[in-house]
Amino acid sequence: MSERPRIQRDATDTGAGDALRRLLAEPTISIPDAARLLGIGRSTVYAAVKSGELPAIRVGHRVRIPSKWIREALRVDDEPDIGTQ
Repeated sequence: MSERPRIQRDATDTGAGDALRRLLAEPTISIPDAARLLGIGRSTVYAAVKSGELPAIRVGHRVRIPSKWIREALRVDDEPDIGTQ
């Protein structure tokens, strides 16, 4: 039996770039994406949702975080600066 090839990832590749793209494009983001963007663990995000510290939308067993809240908390500008050169 042959071994599967391993995918090499850069140590700095945390998926934050993809999470940021989803943050800017979608109305809500997943718990893992919120954790990446906030720089905390998934269990910490779940605990913050449970305590009410982090707003969340629950649909069935799914928990989604409003993108607008994350953008405001991180002061991420979703509008590009036009004419400021």
